[in-house]
Amino acid sequence: MGYILLVEDNKDNADMIIHILTAAHYDVRHFSRGLTAAQEARRLRPDLVLMDFNLPDVDGRTLSKVLIQQMGGALAPPIIACTARVGLKEAKLAEQFGCAAFLQKPFSPEDLLELVQRFIIPPASS
Repeated sequence: MGYILLVEDNKDNADMIIHILTAAHYDVRHFSRGLTAAQEARRLRPDLVLMDFNLPDVDGRTLSKVLIQQMGGALAPPIIACTARVGLKEAKLAEQFGCAAFLQKPFSPEDLLELVQRFIIPPASS
């Protein structure tokens, strides 16, 4: 347990998120393009998806909705919107597109881990 698919086009943001999550013993696979990430999600079925909304090849909100439909609706892995789009309106839009939670950038490592741990149990350290 603990496989997280990270969809983030900003290298610095991705590196930070990967560092935080791998230090907590999660297995993170990172993709900077949404369509490639969607193929991986359907193939390997992550426990959780962290989805940026501002991607170079596809709108992350739309991709979230499509992935949820393709992966079984209520049975699909939860998707956390992890975006620089701010405000209550964006959080509501994320919910309407099927995201299980909304994390606004910038965020603290503690906020990220707390939110991830709502959906998947932290893996035991090796």
